[in-house]
Amino acid sequence: MTINATQSANIANAIENWFSTAARDLPWRNEDTPWGRLLSELMAQQTQIDRVAEKWTEMIIRFPTPLSMAESEEQDVLLLWQGLGYYRRARYLKEASEQICREYGGEVPQTVEELLTLRGVGKYTAGAVASIAYNARKPIVDGNVHRVVCRLQNQGDYSVNDKWTWKMASQLVDHCDTPSKLNEGLMELGATVCTPKKPKCEECPVHSMCSAFQNGTQLEVPKPKAAPQKQKEFHYAVLFKKQNKIALEHRAGKGLWAGMWQVPTIESSKKLTKKEIGSHFDVKQHLEKLGTFKHTLTHKMIEFHVYECSEYKKQLDWYDTATLHEFPFANAQKKVLSFKSLS
Repeated sequence: MTINATQSANIANAIENWFSTAARDLPWRNEDTPWGRLLSELMAQQTQIDRVAEKWTEMIIRFPTPLSMAESEEQDVLLLWQGLGYYRRARYLKEASEQICREYGGEVPQTVEELLTLRGVGKYTAGAVASIAYNARKPIVDGNVHRVVCRLQNQGDYSVNDKWTWKMASQLVDHCDTPSKLNEGLMELGATVCTPKKPKCEECPVHSMCSAFQNGTQLEVPKPKAAPQKQKEFHYAVLFKKQNKIALEHRAGKGLWAGMWQVPTIESSKKLTKKEIGSHFDVKQHLEKLGTFKHTLTHKMIEFHVYECSEYKKQLDWYDTATLHEFPFANAQKKVLSFKSLS
């Protein structure tokens, strides 16, 4: 099912006009630069926009240009990224800044083809930066845009990555007045009005042209994805403290929470006994349990068991508790640290 040029233009113009007055006040829209847009798009992947808005300002002040980030340490980027999750994106962003300086003279490239060469930049992000930062007539499809175009055509059988969805987005951007407004408007519409469970159809600028609205199938389109089964893991974190110091370890450069810091932690696919935990750290006594909590990720659920211990037989790396703010910790490890006063 397709729509003709006139229909595409009418839909696109209605969304552009709506966006001009309904756009949320987000910091990267007020200080609009290609680098700022690239930052916002990479930060917003799989993260709520309100959380991104809080962090983006800190990030752009600390790293106002690709060069400023390229010349920094990875730990500096991770430190500011705390709380956003999916920390691999922060490392990719650091690599992308280095590429921009090395290959593009310190300026964010303008074309989709060039943007796709940057670390961590995929088809959607490249289209978003090219169209919104440089007004290139290129389509974008994320979950929000996908939902809007599927409902417009009352089509529930396609996914975000299907050719049909991108074809629909291309038709709209080909017939719009301003690609930057249309694409950002599509995302805004899906995020604030054409939402998954409670769409505000009466507020939608294109409800009169929406096939799903006319057929009353808004809640059925697009078909929801089946929730993936989460893998369960058990993490045993031990707070070793002596005087004003605490034992910490630096996670490897690959895998979950790569490059972040944590208290000494055992990761296991099965539950461990207190004796097994003590054996791992060469501790026979003085191992006291402080509590447990669950930490849910996209692909796994981690059950944390938090202990403290006053034995130090195993060689540990000690750090002053007054300097903890200088280390990047994932949210789960921040919660571990909160189990015990470290002052």
